[in-house]
Amino acid sequence: MDFSLTEEQQLLKDSVEKFVASQYSPQQREQLLHASAAFSTDHWKTFAELGWLTIPFSEELGGYGGGIVESAIVMEAFGQALVLEPFVDTVLLCGQLLARSGNVALCERYLTPLMGGELQGALAWQERTTRCNLNHCQTSASRSGDGYVLSGEKVLVSNADANVLIVSARTDGEADASQGISLFAVPMDTSGVSTQRLKLMDGREALNVQLDNCELPADACLKEDAFPLLQSVVDEAVVALCAEAVGAMDYLYKASVEYSKTRKQFGQPIGKFQALQHRMVDMFMHTEQCRSMLVSALCALSDNSDDKAQAIAALKAMVGKYGRRVAEEAVQLHGGMGVTHEMNIGHYLKRLMMIDVTFGDASIHRRRYCTLRYAA
Repeated sequence: MDFSLTEEQQLLKDSVEKFVASQYSPQQREQLLHASAAFSTDHWKTFAELGWLTIPFSEELGGYGGGIVESAIVMEAFGQALVLEPFVDTVLLCGQLLARSGNVALCERYLTPLMGGELQGALAWQERTTRCNLNHCQTSASRSGDGYVLSGEKVLVSNADANVLIVSARTDGEADASQGISLFAVPMDTSGVSTQRLKLMDGREALNVQLDNCELPADACLKEDAFPLLQSVVDEAVVALCAEAVGAMDYLYKASVEYSKTRKQFGQPIGKFQALQHRMVDMFMHTEQCRSMLVSALCALSDNSDDKAQAIAALKAMVGKYGRRVAEEAVQLHGGMGVTHEMNIGHYLKRLMMIDVTFGDASIHRRRYCTLRYAA
């Protein structure tokens, strides 16, 4: 089977890698982390000008017409430099939910400015009792006249600079039922919406969002009984995050090999010690294993295979297990300074740990895989 990129995909890969190489050195990223905003608005405008924000959207909606493969290409390159801009939150979660909902009015209102780089979005799904179960939702949405009233709390909403949230709320059913979950587009300036800004371990920022009898018009409902849509979009976002992790792992083992050629101990480069060579080979093998699992998941999604959920669960479990292991080995090979703020390696460890826990860690997805694979 031929896994090589098409000419257009290769051009996209080259374009993103060129941008990352010129605009995202460790020093430039460090400046962004200490800026007032959570990311560079100039970079986001550049993304829009280059057409990257239109990649996963159909040509009928004004997009590039790409798919999950193109999104993964972008995210793997972003992982190489720990790009801070919220591509997953705005484009692959908020944007894709809008695009696939079939709600023409909301797409016209939000999707066009989103692709133009004028609007930031986020998905608010997680609650204090969620425990990474996408179907667990206690936030309520009740009918009130011609509209809805939303009440509840969402925590750790990624992308603290979002202008609009896609909020999951229950219109029917018990707290853990897949049926009865609807999606609503909630502008951040809506009355009854209050937020608390949080700094995450990897330097990014998130929100805790309180919805206090938040009144919305009827056309704010993106889709009723929307759990299948939510699950499919989140699955693709998980694959994109895993592509980012593979990019970060690739950087870590290469950086460790280069460092081992210059760091001397006992009068010779540490890269000549066989024990350390074995550890770096293990880092390479773990990275390539995750890359192979990524390709498998991309193929399953592209073909809409019956076992795509299994492939995604296996990928997330593998990335969670080996991503952290590769990062910890890189820290060990760099010595104690590997975890200092000044050393770039430590930032990759933190980001890989955050990717692991996003939408469920390795143990959760390992159980999900076993349930899907071996269920009677």
